[in-house]
Amino acid sequence: MRFWHGMGYTPIDELPILARHAEALGFFGVTLGDHWVTAETQVDRYEIAEDGVAPWEDSVPWPDPWVQFTSLARDAPHLHFLSTVYILPLRDAFTAAKAISTAAVLTGGRIHLGVGVGWQKLEFELGGRPFHARGRHADEQLAVLRKLWTGEMVEHEGEFYSFPRVRMLPTPPARIPIYIGGTSDAAFRRAARHDGWEGAVYPWKEIEDYVARAKAARIEARGTLDGFRLVVGCTEPTPERMAQLREWGVTDYLKPPWTEGLRATPRTLDYKLDEMSAFAETYGLSPQARG
Repeated sequence: MRFWHGMGYTPIDELPILARHAEALGFFGVTLGDHWVTAETQVDRYEIAEDGVAPWEDSVPWPDPWVQFTSLARDAPHLHFLSTVYILPLRDAFTAAKAISTAAVLTGGRIHLGVGVGWQKLEFELGGRPFHARGRHADEQLAVLRKLWTGEMVEHEGEFYSFPRVRMLPTPPARIPIYIGGTSDAAFRRAARHDGWEGAVYPWKEIEDYVARAKAARIEARGTLDGFRLVVGCTEPTPERMAQLREWGVTDYLKPPWTEGLRATPRTLDYKLDEMSAFAETYGLSPQARG
């Protein structure tokens, strides 16, 4: 099992220190989420939380993940980097493709793209993007990204994008894995067409069903789970539960940032470093077994 450490809700000046520590402990990689803004008054429901309320304060920073990952790659030369999740349909496909491929080049091929379609309608209104068509938009964007990342002359004709033969450079040095987040039927079907399902951090009682649905969608789409990754975290991990996740076929564990349940909780830097070390010792992480 590969272990990822969430770095969300964290002051930006702490990220290099935490990334270096994660690498030294044997985490496979670190993750960052993605939002443009936090509304003063939340209007849209955050479905992951039982009460529908986003579990962070408006003072939480949301750095651009590709810029931040490129910076952290210099501090931690062995870590991989995963977006959890990048709200792809907020952007046009060309801007996203260029940013992600450039980050892949500058990190030496250590970028993993986790994609979600978003939940906050306000952000789509700010960007002038169609909220209710965001799923179809994302599907077409993913097809366009794969074309552009070949580095060859490519063309496309679709609902949202039509363009003649063009070439985008630089190309990623290796194939960028694409994992899809979300728990709707459409999200599981989308994940099945790509490299994996990227869950969030959930209460234990919810995880078995989500994993089963992701696996079933992949079997229906491809007839096999070969090459399909299952990324998920738990709000109440124990060694016994970690063993159960492995038995269910979970390939990647997503350790949340420093939270109580889902709620972002301010902690000192020393607390975070010590808590990371304790987790690594409990679950047997080491640089030699990084994954």
